[in-house]
Amino acid sequence: MKLQPRAPRKEGELHLQIAVVNYLKMLKGNILFNGSAGGIRTSITQARKMKLGGYRKGFPDLIILEPRGEYHGLAIELKVKGNYASIYQKEVIKQMRERGYKAEVCTGFDQAKETIDSYFG
Repeated sequence: MKLQPRAPRKEGELHLQIAVVNYLKMLKGNILFNGSAGGIRTSITQARKMKLGGYRKGFPDLIILEPRGEYHGLAIELKVKGNYASIYQKEVIKQMRERGYKAEVCTGFDQAKETIDSYFG
C-alpha cells in the first residue's frame, strides 16, 4: 500500500514542532516535556495500536511538565498560518485549563517562543 504524501501545511506543522522542541532544548535547565506524534502518518494497524496504548485525539503537540506559579504545566497546540485548532483540540485545551494547566494554541514559531518565554518568566 502506497501512502499519500502529507499536505504541505501538515508537513509545516511537523517542522514547526521540531523547531520549538529544539528551542526548548536550548533553554537553561533540564525542562521536562513531551511531544506528540500527531502529525506523523501511520498505517491503520499502527494507529489502532497507538489508540489502544492511550493516544487520544486532540491532545496538544507539546506538553511541558514544569509547574510555574498557579499552573501545573504548559500545553501548546502548534499551528502554521492558515491552520486552526479542531473541535477536539479546543475541548482538550479547555479541559486542561480547568485542571490548572496553561494551555494555548500558537500559530508559528514566534508565538510559541513568546508563550514559552512568558511562561518561564
